[in-house]
Amino acid sequence: LQKLPREDKGGESAHACLKAVRASFELPSFTEGMEAEKDLFIDLLYHSLQGRAYRHIFFAERSSSSGSKTAASKLSKIKSVGVIGAGTMGRGIAISFLKAGYTVILSDIDPKGLEAGVKYIRGVLQGDANKGRLKESKLKTALSSLKSSTDLSSLADCDIIVEAVFENLKVKRDIFSRLDGIVRSKEALLLSNTSTLNVDTIASSLSPQRRAYCCGMHFFSPAHLMKLVEIIRGESTSPETLDIVRAVTKRIRKVPVVVGNCDGFVGNRMLHPYSTESVLLLSEYGGGSEGVGIADIDSALLRFGMAVGPFAMYDIAGNDIGYNIRREKGLLRDPETGVVGPNRKNIRYTELGDEMVEKLGRLGQKVYKGWYDYDPKVGKGRKPLPSPEMQSLIDKYVKDSPNRGTKMPGEEIVYRVLLPLVNEAFKILEEGIASDPSDVDVIYLYGYGFPAYRGGPLFWADNDVGLRLVLDKLEEYFKMHPNSEYFRPSNLLKECVGLGMTVQEYYKSGRANLKSKL
Repeated sequence: LQKLPREDKGGESAHACLKAVRASFELPSFTEGMEAEKDLFIDLLYHSLQGRAYRHIFFAERSSSSGSKTAASKLSKIKSVGVIGAGTMGRGIAISFLKAGYTVILSDIDPKGLEAGVKYIRGVLQGDANKGRLKESKLKTALSSLKSSTDLSSLADCDIIVEAVFENLKVKRDIFSRLDGIVRSKEALLLSNTSTLNVDTIASSLSPQRRAYCCGMHFFSPAHLMKLVEIIRGESTSPETLDIVRAVTKRIRKVPVVVGNCDGFVGNRMLHPYSTESVLLLSEYGGGSEGVGIADIDSALLRFGMAVGPFAMYDIAGNDIGYNIRREKGLLRDPETGVVGPNRKNIRYTELGDEMVEKLGRLGQKVYKGWYDYDPKVGKGRKPLPSPEMQSLIDKYVKDSPNRGTKMPGEEIVYRVLLPLVNEAFKILEEGIASDPSDVDVIYLYGYGFPAYRGGPLFWADNDVGLRLVLDKLEEYFKMHPNSEYFRPSNLLKECVGLGMTVQEYYKSGRANLKSKL
């Protein structure tokens, strides 16, 4: 009983099973025991929101994964995979393909980085075998199927090539331009693991006849463990390419979701308001022991059911990632001239996250200090510990805020950071970047740790919060903060509320006759 999840944390069905078992020996007859079990089943079927959420995700995943049956014949012809970049993402991607039986050529211009990548891959595969997750015969096949090279031309005969270098558009375009002249088959799939960059701009480095075979294949870190893959359709990407990449993704035991091309695609675009508002709460409501703290926000989201709180997540991923994205977007203050970035005018912004990286070097777990402190001797260096240095920095930024030192209830924290994420999802649907609300829910369940028993952000908004309240809260927040565009309610959200429909009902009714980018 102690091992079961709490009933309000996704454990309704497990506790119902336990009650049915108890009924089998506590009630006087078999017939009464069966009747008790039937009553429990009917109650869950018709009255459990958790049950509806689980069923929603079950069918949503199958819908996002379905594709053309003709892709199967093409899939059988794919034997070799090239992975460019031996860093964290490249290693994980290579492991995923190796475990599915593909020959993998790992390429990196840095010999030491390539050697470290190969060593890591072999270590993970051996570790899986030691734990019984990989048969000895499959281990031998996988190890013998891994090849490496510092020469990009070694990928000339690959059927699929996944580029997984760091997020720099110039570097990625140069790689694809070189691949255009190296890869022999004109039908080889040339894919980018970019998490935010424009897939069409990357594809423009290829000759026109190759662009139909190019799309984004966005894995999530660590790539060999996370199930989600966003497949990003470019302007020239053919339907056949999407079908094959979807089939390949399923072959490597991942969950594919096809999305349109925009900044951040679906998952990371929705993450932006979530992460931005989390930090702004600290800079406006933090301060001392009374104000909203880092742990308060993380704890509120953990109680909600998220797999990890926002600040712990930033530390795991690396705070330099967000910092570099803000720099690319022209939001940072120039450290030499003090001039504010050109794209930061008239927006609600705090430099709290910038200073912790620039001046304090708090990059996250990898350097044992980020939003939290980390001790190599405590929890293998992964347990978040309170940071006096970060509290002092928060105190500095909050000193002029009228809300300084103000506590905020956990439910309000959840609304403040999750409702703008939901609102962004509505805008994504408006623009045709996602084809169905259920696709958004699948992305957040498998890519961002959203609790399955809540069904995903849009299912939660539809069925738990209610769209009327979502709209009311967003209007309230937008009135408070008109310079936070992510609080401006989506037109689709307003339309659904006006019609008295959930967004899922709106799509099922056929009203979503919007121009899709899919």
